[in-house]
Amino acid sequence: MELEQRMSVLITGAGSGIGRALAVALAKKGTSISVLDIVEKNALETLEMVKQEYEKLQVEDKPSTICIRCDVAKPDEVSSAFEQHIAVFKSLDICINCAGVAHTSDFIDDEQGLWRRLVDVNLNGTIECSRLEIKAMKSLGKPGCIINFASALGLYPAPCAPIYAASKAGVVMLTRSLVNLRSEGIRVNVVCPEFVDTPMGNLLPVTMIDAADGFIPMEKVINGVFELIEDESKAGCCLWITQRHGVKYWPCSEQEQTYSDETICIFGS
Repeated sequence: MELEQRMSVLITGAGSGIGRALAVALAKKGTSISVLDIVEKNALETLEMVKQEYEKLQVEDKPSTICIRCDVAKPDEVSSAFEQHIAVFKSLDICINCAGVAHTSDFIDDEQGLWRRLVDVNLNGTIECSRLEIKAMKSLGKPGCIINFASALGLYPAPCAPIYAASKAGVVMLTRSLVNLRSEGIRVNVVCPEFVDTPMGNLLPVTMIDAADGFIPMEKVINGVFELIEDESKAGCCLWITQRHGVKYWPCSEQEQTYSDETICIFGS
């Protein structure tokens, strides 16, 4: 899918971090954007950044953007946000599910149930957004691209954050299990970065960041997302982004063939 002006994009978690950076990067391409975030003030700040990029475009018919406060853990708010997007833009070409939360509290002694909120946002929120995105794209009858954000901690065990790792591993498997949607023109991919210099990333211990050779440049994450949007051969793929190993597709081709053979054997094609 070639990024074109006037394409419509919906981004959750766009009020800060990776979501905000992607909103600004996509604004530079001339796409129309719905900026979703649970913190309305942050979303409005991103909205202004997007508008500033639109002003720099050398086109008469400028794209447009809207801001929607949305808690992805609340299905009614997610449904309303999608209805607003479709009502304004009449299309849904690209969806990027960035909304996420993190904490490293000991879930065994978590009497307040903070771990439930983490799962509700990171996993259940992504499931609900993906469900509505797929439903909308099918209804509109146009090809579409969905990018889910997980984490490198969804690819390997993380004793320091087991619930976070479990929620992100769920996003990885959800995405890879939706690969057959490509036959209907809908591609779903997942990005698994290690540590990026964002408000969430800065909550992590310095020793953990140092062990991963530091933060990943935001530009590397943006380039990875653009690659997934544009490369139609990568449906269902997981993009692993690290400082130590660079950018790789996970699993590798040999592992992927093993998984594919087992999947076909057990579940059919």
